[in-house]
Amino acid sequence: MIPVIVYDECQCDPKKCTAKRMLKFGLGKEAKTLGAIPSGSVVLSPFSDRALSPADIGHARKGLVVMDLTWTNIDKFPRMKRVEERALPYLLAANPINWGRPMELNSAEAVMAALYILGQKEQAETFLGRFNWAPEFMRLNGNLLEDYSREKDSTGVVRVQQEYLDSIIGDRPGDEGQD
Repeated sequence: MIPVIVYDECQCDPKKCTAKRMLKFGLGKEAKTLGAIPSGSVVLSPFSDRALSPADIGHARKGLVVMDLTWTNIDKFPRMKRVEERALPYLLAANPINWGRPMELNSAEAVMAALYILGQKEQAETFLGRFNWAPEFMRLNGNLLEDYSREKDSTGVVRVQQEYLDSIIGDRPGDEGQD
């Protein structure tokens, strides 16, 4: 079991806040200060240059940290030196606020995806009964999450992501090899 740690900036509507719901349902523990985040843990960060992969499981056993703040305030994302920052690969949001938007996951979607990629599928499945959008998240992203979870490291995850993006974008005007 991976310890899930929530650092909540309290920027969203408490009635819709997935971080607060994760805490309420016992799916994570709160870090009230940045100093309470365990050294060496994995912090999910959209600014990391490394993708989360199964190779991060050792650091994740110290803690998987989600920083809960709104996407409109993402530029205020706390940066820390004593942790391992990792970005999630390409995924689609299934929550009612950002449905279908790539990479704009809420905190619970991010944790659920991270757990799945880290090989903690049973722990990820505990979210299915707690968030009504969670089954849709798995429907939209299940195949990709499975592919990401089979990779050895960040390089492999990024390769799978790029192959997927190339497959959905296809040939565009200006691409080499056009007739």
